[in-house]
Amino acid sequence: FKEQLLDTAELMDMADRSHFNLEKKVREAFVFLSNLGFSEIESLPTLVRYQNGGIEVDIYHGRQSYEIGAGISVFGARYSISEIIQASDPEMFKQFRYAMTTTPEGVTSALEELSLLMNRYANTALEGDQKFIMVLEKQRKQWSEDYALDVLAKQLRPKASEAFRQKDYSTATDLYSRIRKCLSTAELKKLDFSIKHSKTAQ
Repeated sequence: FKEQLLDTAELMDMADRSHFNLEKKVREAFVFLSNLGFSEIESLPTLVRYQNGGIEVDIYHGRQSYEIGAGISVFGARYSISEIIQASDPEMFKQFRYAMTTTPEGVTSALEELSLLMNRYANTALEGDQKFIMVLEKQRKQWSEDYALDVLAKQLRPKASEAFRQKDYSTATDLYSRIRKCLSTAELKKLDFSIKHSKTAQ
């Protein structure tokens, strides 16, 4: 039993991932990158990187997450495969999850699946297509705005609720209005009620 624990610890050791043979398996699964003009520029037990002009591709086995993933950098800006899938096929993105594996066999199958996804969705990014890059940038900006709004909503929602409870409809109107996109049906009704009653109070 003690030996079994040692084997498990060895397998999960982040310092030595050479027994996964990532480099060899990436070369086998991503032959199409060479056909597209990409050359291997870096090879590590957890990362293989390719380059073609100003475009780079990194394929990795996460050091802590153990996820198999990839990214494409176009003239310095890196886009993850998940971002690329979402921009290409939002419905597919809803089903997409990074494969997490701690076995050599799992690495092999995850790389094969990742290769298929990249072949299917990443060609325009691999070509550095400016229109597609603009779509990715717009999507990233939207994510950033949505995240900022979500953070704001978490801060203002309890304050708005308390203002409504205290019948301070002017404050409730102001706070709810600032996070209108995030409001539930019940909160929208509170906002409408607050607007009407704050006008009445004036």
